[in-house]
Amino acid sequence: MATTSDVLTLYLNWNAVCAQKVLLTLEEKNIAYTLVHIDLAKFEQHDPAYLKLNPAGVVPTLVHDQQVVVESSVIIEYLEDAFPDARLRPPAPSQRAQMRWWMKTVDDTVHGSLRPLSFVRFAQSYAQTLSDDTLREITARMPKKDLAEIWQRVARSPYSDDELSVYLHKVEDVLDRMDQALAQDKWLAGDEFSLADIAMTPYFRRMVQLDKQVLWQGVRPHVADWVKRIEARPSFAVLDRVKQMFGPQS
Repeated sequence: MATTSDVLTLYLNWNAVCAQKVLLTLEEKNIAYTLVHIDLAKFEQHDPAYLKLNPAGVVPTLVHDQQVVVESSVIIEYLEDAFPDARLRPPAPSQRAQMRWWMKTVDDTVHGSLRPLSFVRFAQSYAQTLSDDTLREITARMPKKDLAEIWQRVARSPYSDDELSVYLHKVEDVLDRMDQALAQDKWLAGDEFSLADIAMTPYFRRMVQLDKQVLWQGVRPHVADWVKRIEARPSFAVLDRVKQMFGPQS
């Protein structure tokens, strides 16, 4: 539990998958925190005041007292170290290695594969309305050049169906590995719910937004069962609460 001296502030966007990982961890650990919403559609992540906290210009950012922590996988491990109650790392070294393998797979494969699909669904129509000067101005402010490249792609040279299919196949390969792992263990890193499950959860929520439930429903039964158990956890409700607080009202 957080003590009365602990002051935690999470800078997030309600729909950012990486920020949702941190939200879920805070909820699982029952840690008190304050939220500051960053409107990505208004590019508030590039405001000078925010860039002082997070020079990469992305969410989330956690401030714990005077300590600033960035990068979602780093943040959730930081929270595990700082608040060891409600343990979210498995006890055995082999299981901890398995946990971190899944976390790395999320960062290296799942995130990078779903990002183009998400930009096509949520940003492409807006990006294509931008004038060349406005697009140039927006992308010039982005510290992360890979994000600038994606904005440039969806605005001026949209991803082909073949390209998007390649990204989707990468996700399916991960889901196959998940189904195999969950056939053996209750959770991704063994019999205990862990940071591995937290890291993966927001991406399933994103796949629902992308109408990709067919990737597990009826075809990967162990993944489907895992999703049901994830959604039944009390911590999962925070994602809807934060959407109601900061998301679209219609």
